[in-house]
Amino acid sequence: MRYNESVQLLQLNGKEGVTIVKFRYDRVKKVILTIIREAGILSYEELARRSAGRLSLLDGNNHWYMEEIVKDLEARGQLECSLDEGKLFVKSVS
Repeated sequence: MRYNESVQLLQLNGKEGVTIVKFRYDRVKKVILTIIREAGILSYEELARRSAGRLSLLDGNNHWYMEEIVKDLEARGQLECSLDEGKLFVKSVS
């Protein structure tokens, strides 16, 4: 594991987002995609709750990492987020 490697996150508007350490990106991404694969579709709140239960304490805020990586995966076309009756839902595109 190399601590100096980083990932440039993407935003839906086509702009670059923040840069985060690759090992954190990979870990949080794996947790997010696993949860969504198991559930099919779930609310953002439920994804946040389940993610918190599977992520160890990182240097920082796990919820922030999850939120930023969900937006990145949506911008990359791997996830789809949609509103239904005021609730945000997340599902896998593939």
